[in-house]
Amino acid sequence: MSGPDFKRDLIEAAVRDNEAAGPSSPGARDEADAGRVRRQRRASRWSLLLLLPVAAAAALGYLELNRPEPPPPPEAEVVGGPEVPEIRFTGPPEAVDVSVFPLPVERIVLDPGHGGSSPGTAADGLTEKALALDIAYRLRNLLDDRFLVAMTREADMNVALDRRTLIANRAGADVFVSIHVNWLPANRACGVETYYLGPTDDPELSALAERENSEAQGYSLGDLRRFLDGVYAQARQDDSRALATAIQESLYGRLRSENPDLQDRGVKSAPFVVLIGAEMPAILAEVSCLSDAKEVERLRDENYLQSIAEALDAGIQSYAESLQATAKLTGA
Repeated sequence: MSGPDFKRDLIEAAVRDNEAAGPSSPGARDEADAGRVRRQRRASRWSLLLLLPVAAAAALGYLELNRPEPPPPPEAEVVGGPEVPEIRFTGPPEAVDVSVFPLPVERIVLDPGHGGSSPGTAADGLTEKALALDIAYRLRNLLDDRFLVAMTREADMNVALDRRTLIANRAGADVFVSIHVNWLPANRACGVETYYLGPTDDPELSALAERENSEAQGYSLGDLRRFLDGVYAQARQDDSRALATAIQESLYGRLRSENPDLQDRGVKSAPFVVLIGAEMPAILAEVSCLSDAKEVERLRDENYLQSIAEALDAGIQSYAESLQATAKLTGA
């Protein structure tokens, strides 16, 4: 191929290549550029649509991690601190075995029965109120070398039945012992018996409780029923029974030597108002009876009154020691 022909062929090939590469005029180039921009924008829009869910999830995660803690609810402005929510029971509380919380006996409140305008039982110049106070003094003298002892009355004065346990509660007493002298129907020998608070179906015990409760002021039958329903289910009933048992065993064991005909009338429950409301083990001890003429003569003897006090002292001591023994066994 000659030189001029070769050059011409190269020029024609270049022209064809440029035409294949795209439009060569300014108008065509502008249109091609516009097409490329449109294609890039469409691609960008699709990319944004694909990235939107990822970005939204990331934003929500960031907000959740950095969410501020909500402020605590404001406390109710009441005296003594925050308001305590009310607790409601659906039924009567179950009895709790207080032996899992054995505590020593330190404070004892003695309650000489009756007093003032209420003499209690009486026979041949002796009255229950005077005998109970005499025995309580003797018992206090025996106890006060080991315990802190208080009395609900120290003279011949009226003390409301509900106030007697209130005195013990305010004193933080560990034991409450109410001292009484019984009256049994004729033709029965004298006996000793010890009570804790509870129900009874015995007509004789109901009559005794009615007699002892006659001094109650301001209580209706509905009040007593409400009080008793709560007390019967409480743990201190079992502890009161244990205290009553210790005192009854001591009374009968010690006094029988001076009165071979003495009857052991046992440990019983009865609805005595004087025991309602006690926040500690509480019992009522009928330590003697004025319905027995021979017993009346014994009660005139100071040595016999001292024996009764010593029997009560031994019973209380036995109960206190049983608590300490339980505490050692449980490691309390």
